[in-house]
Amino acid sequence: MGVNRLFTAKDQGATEQHLQQIAAEGLAQMYFRANNTRALGVEFTDVEHIDIEL
Repeated sequence: MGVNRLFTAKDQGATEQHLQQIAAEGLAQMYFRANNTRALGVEFTDVEHIDIEL
């Protein structure tokens, strides 16, 4: 995913829903997929809240 994708979308005025989708895709890729295949039977389908502080 790269955090840059998330921040770029935010800077470009992406909606909260789009930002949530980017974050969910990134988390899924990092933790539940290996080589673009499903490593586990888990999929993020809805992110209720994410709080990122720098």
